[in-house]
Amino acid sequence: MFAHSLKTSTFTSMQFLYPAFLFGLAAVAIPVIIHLFNFRRFKTVYFSNVSFLKEIKEETASRSRVKHLLVLAARILAVSFLVLAFAQPFIPKKNTNISAGKKYVSVYVDNSFSMGAMSSGVRLLDKAKQAGKEIVQNYAANDQFQLLTNDLQGKQQRLISKEEFLSMLEEVEISPVSRNLTEITRRQADVLSLDNSKNKVAYILSDFQKNIGEFTPDSSVRYNLIPLAADAQQNVFIDSAWFTEPVQLLNQSARLIVRIKNSGEKAVEGNRLSLKLNGQTKGIADFTVGAGSYTYDTIGFVINQSGWNKAELSIQDFPITYDDTYFFAFQVADKIKVLAITDNKSNVYLDAVFKSQSEFDYNSLSSGSLDYSKIKGNQFVVLSDLHDISSGLSAALNGFLVNGGTVCLFPAYKCDMGSYNAFLTSLGLNGFTELKEEEQEVTKIDMQQPLFKDVFEKVPENMGLPKVKKYYHLNSKISNAEPAILTLKNGGEFLTRDGFKSGTIYICASPLDKACSDLPVHAIFAPMLYKMAVMGSRSENMAYVIGDKNGIEIASRGGGADKVYKVKGDQVEFIPEQFALGSKVILGLKDQVKKSGFYKVSLENSDSTDVIAMNYNRQESDLNFYKLDEMKSKYSQPNVTVVNSIGMEVAQVIKEMDRGVSLWKLFLILALFALAAESLLLRFWKS
Repeated sequence: MFAHSLKTSTFTSMQFLYPAFLFGLAAVAIPVIIHLFNFRRFKTVYFSNVSFLKEIKEETASRSRVKHLLVLAARILAVSFLVLAFAQPFIPKKNTNISAGKKYVSVYVDNSFSMGAMSSGVRLLDKAKQAGKEIVQNYAANDQFQLLTNDLQGKQQRLISKEEFLSMLEEVEISPVSRNLTEITRRQADVLSLDNSKNKVAYILSDFQKNIGEFTPDSSVRYNLIPLAADAQQNVFIDSAWFTEPVQLLNQSARLIVRIKNSGEKAVEGNRLSLKLNGQTKGIADFTVGAGSYTYDTIGFVINQSGWNKAELSIQDFPITYDDTYFFAFQVADKIKVLAITDNKSNVYLDAVFKSQSEFDYNSLSSGSLDYSKIKGNQFVVLSDLHDISSGLSAALNGFLVNGGTVCLFPAYKCDMGSYNAFLTSLGLNGFTELKEEEQEVTKIDMQQPLFKDVFEKVPENMGLPKVKKYYHLNSKISNAEPAILTLKNGGEFLTRDGFKSGTIYICASPLDKACSDLPVHAIFAPMLYKMAVMGSRSENMAYVIGDKNGIEIASRGGGADKVYKVKGDQVEFIPEQFALGSKVILGLKDQVKKSGFYKVSLENSDSTDVIAMNYNRQESDLNFYKLDEMKSKYSQPNVTVVNSIGMEVAQVIKEMDRGVSLWKLFLILALFALAAESLLLRFWKS
């Protein structure tokens, strides 16, 4: 578009798109030569009477000379104006910084889902591709280009020729990946900086959703922002979903909360939400959502299959349909593994809570005969009646917590506080200071803690809380400002919760003995231990977003460093980036997943698999776009131009936006006027 420029003393502000045509001004010599030859020709005139010959000769010669000069001027102007029209003159806009020489042009074509919207019967992506084609076709053959899309493919990280650009442009299609402007403009600047030329131009063709963010313009690059507007749209979509409980149990009722958003300008009533679990319809609900708002719906169902369950939520909404389905997967264990570690014999109160419950795989072992390697196979470990915590047990519990396990500590009466405090100090916590034998009572229970949330349908006004006779004084926490779950009347902490790495530890100030407190026989004891165990059984993420840079976290299945994990879908199979992190493995999918749905993750030469659910990014579902005035206000820098392409052909806008005032049509009209003047002179001026 800005292939060349030329400034002359005659036109101090005028520039030419194709200045090579100015050599055609040499053609002005043709009418001059013709005029000179015609002017020198003599014509014989016969007169019957020569008395007036001198007078007639002088008058005719004078009139003929004026006519010839006017015709010559008309012809010179016609040739000149025609040559100037072919050179395509224009008066550039201010701050364009156009200079002669090779140009380096980067064109970003937004190919996210929102660009699939229609504008006058044409997809925005197709309009953007046509605009990209018009851009490069208006540059010189030796200029170089970069084509950039949301896919950020390797071949898009270099400068290419005009022909290669046009070929790559034809291949651009809608992609599930969305990018922000900062990332896009940084990639453009990186490629354009490969050359020291001042002629660096970047184009951004997008619908400019507000979630695309903002960017800081590079002062060495001239930016042209071209917003493409779609017809008015309506979109309702499933934003997210989650269970009310952190862990799902076999043959138990589950409650799923679904968040549905409406990004359109009209309310939606009577739409239907359906849930499929392992291919079978499990629930249907009708919902209403206001314009530009969201709503929550709850679907209840019974889980009757252990292992991995594949679930699919769906609604019906047109014309935008890619976000009408939400996939998620969750694992259901046959039983939650609970291990009680005691001094010599099992604790009757723990046995009463867990032994008869079918949801738990419960074992009680003596610390003296415990194989520490067996700890990591459980979800919940309870320490009770231990006189001391050995260094080996402390190290095993530390590793258990690092890998996401949950521990509950009930100290023994007259325990070895030194060993206890050494264990707690290794977790970054203060320990016990002294054993107090005085009567106290629990006067405060924090119902906002996850441990007691949803345990009581209604909390009694004067609910009786445990009474305490013997307890350890707990020092204030070092790093955790979370309030105590149960607090004594004297302000001391009776039950606390602390996090360590990925795990959780609960500490009770009193031994698990009726002689020390009535907590073991109190009504809150059983549901409290039950919730600790259930919350200790950590589940994997239900769903992931395609294109998200965060890794996929799965439980490690061993196999050693030479074994690799594979990801397999219906149409794709690949080996992702992977590295071990304790008992977890982090997988980096990058941009290898393009389609939403379920994918299996398996270890080489292993029959066991994990299931991950991938969904399209919901950012593209939000129909909230920057207005032209907002963009001009945000980008008022002299090297940034925001183009109004609404209601106009994009190709026309691209041709005119940087040339400023185009003059070729004017010169073409002037050339026609000059030719017409010549014809009139020759026809009606009789010499």
